[in-house]
Amino acid sequence: MKTNILAIEKYLPKQRISSEELDKQVNGVEGRIEKNTGVQFRHKASTEETVSEMGVRALRKAIDKSGILICDINLLIYCGASYDYPVPHTSAIIKSKLTDDKVEFHCMDIDSTCLSFMNALDISQLFIQSGRYKKIALVCSEIASAALSKHDEKVFGLFGDAAVAMILEASEHKGFKQTYINFKNYTSGALFANVPIGGYVNRGINALADDQGYHFKMNGKGMMKLIKSKFEPFILEVQKESKTKLNEFDAIITHQASKFGNDFFKNTFMPNSEKVVETLADYGNCISASIPLGLEKLLNSGFETKGKKLLILGSGAGLSIGAQVLDFG
Repeated sequence: MKTNILAIEKYLPKQRISSEELDKQVNGVEGRIEKNTGVQFRHKASTEETVSEMGVRALRKAIDKSGILICDINLLIYCGASYDYPVPHTSAIIKSKLTDDKVEFHCMDIDSTCLSFMNALDISQLFIQSGRYKKIALVCSEIASAALSKHDEKVFGLFGDAAVAMILEASEHKGFKQTYINFKNYTSGALFANVPIGGYVNRGINALADDQGYHFKMNGKGMMKLIKSKFEPFILEVQKESKTKLNEFDAIITHQASKFGNDFFKNTFMPNSEKVVETLADYGNCISASIPLGLEKLLNSGFETKGKKLLILGSGAGLSIGAQVLDFG
């Protein structure tokens, strides 16, 4: 059984902000944010463009393009770190904006921050291969801007907001097989990226509204040091186990963690730069939506998938790294 991508579509908030505008907002040096982050533009959600609403808009576009009806979906997976409410789960809210109780398909959330999409795609393969579900919708919707502080210029200038939806279906002949999957977690980096306030440890009951604990914090140097020490043996393992060298893949979609991360990957492993799909300059780091934004860019650009082999690489807070091979051969 193969998995066919019926449609993949994105939704970008209407407000598009340049790095030069952010330089002014932080009273910084003109051009510094783009130089440090590699981001030229990013989108910022308005109060009306909530996490669930952006997800709905992306999913509606994907449903329209695929030619199916909402009732044809068997499972909806929301895969992302952002949410409108701690309870209920976001997929339930997204579904409630699309249909009513007459449509009874199941929905669930998967949150592994930047690797949420990869994990959801992996789990979807298991469901499809088992025959449990025939059509699965994956939705990533991230509003990073709500948790950014102007006091942390590098983080403030790096992230953007976006949503992507993809519809998968079981197919006997068309689509891809996931021929390799590998995730690893390194506990020494568990808190290198975190939002201190909002969970059980600190609910923020005594915090002021402008408390910096509500904002995303990242130990970028510690994170990159750990990734650099682990990523090279990981890439060697990927090539060995998948029996494919990096330059033999037809396209490589990477999580757009940072300019430093993108440059480190290309300079260290020297893949054919034309095969590496990047979206950082146009959208910033959009957490879980970054990888599907790259996939959407590739698949909706006229790229012919038949006979091709794609590599997806990502990293996420926790600290985790992952690799996934989609073989359309």
